[in-house]
Amino acid sequence: MKKIIFVCILLWSTPSIAQIRSATLVASGLTCSMCSKAIFKALEAVPSVKAVDVDIERSSYAIAFKDGATISLDEIKAAVENAGFFVASLQVTASFTQTKVANDTHLELGGSVFHFVNVPEQVVNGEKTITVIDKDFLPAKDRKKYTKHTKLTCFETGHAAACCPGGADAQKRIYHVTI
Repeated sequence: MKKIIFVCILLWSTPSIAQIRSATLVASGLTCSMCSKAIFKALEAVPSVKAVDVDIERSSYAIAFKDGATISLDEIKAAVENAGFFVASLQVTASFTQTKVANDTHLELGGSVFHFVNVPEQVVNGEKTITVIDKDFLPAKDRKKYTKHTKLTCFETGHAAACCPGGADAQKRIYHVTI
């Protein structure tokens, strides 16, 4: 009985990590409304996507994810690229509950691992928008300014390395983000 009470207290007192709710994607390479429609259809076909709203003037796509879905930002990027375009920027909005982050913190969100770069130590609570700073999610000139904020090799490869906490599997995809 004491073990059951202890486990219940532990589960109750352990904050939930976070859940990805939505994303805002800006695409590049568009020349007309048919281009926007091609990306819209490609994004709607991604299994984790619940809905997509388009802002044609800004080449922007507001993406809502299905509750509890495993989110793969690479799937989102691939959908845009398979439609013949590129990701110019991607911001993800997640709901956090008393989650501690700092520079070089690794955190699981929506089934993926996120590595925070150039982030002061803080406790995040509520909905926060994070910007993906990986290769192919941000122009190289914008991404370059983050290289001085981490020495971990996963920043360059996008995959776990010996430098990553917990001895993560070297094949594990890691997304690099900033707040």
